[in-house]
Amino acid sequence: MKADASSMPLGMEIALVTDDVQSAYEKAIAAGAKALKPPMAKPWGQVVAYVRCPDGLLVELCSPVG
Repeated sequence: MKADASSMPLGMEIALVTDDVQSAYEKAIAAGAKALKPPMAKPWGQVVAYVRCPDGLLVELCSPVG
């Protein structure tokens, strides 16, 4: 089965750090990524969102920690 045909993400994830998670999330969706979790502020102050690329890769979009 092709990775993009599976309902589950691949067995790996990448994280991309950005100062503007909301903008990165919107751009990823506009470019064809599937929205999984919208940007959310975590208790430690980091903003995190998740999308899935058309090829099946899980991508974490996050602000810097700290």
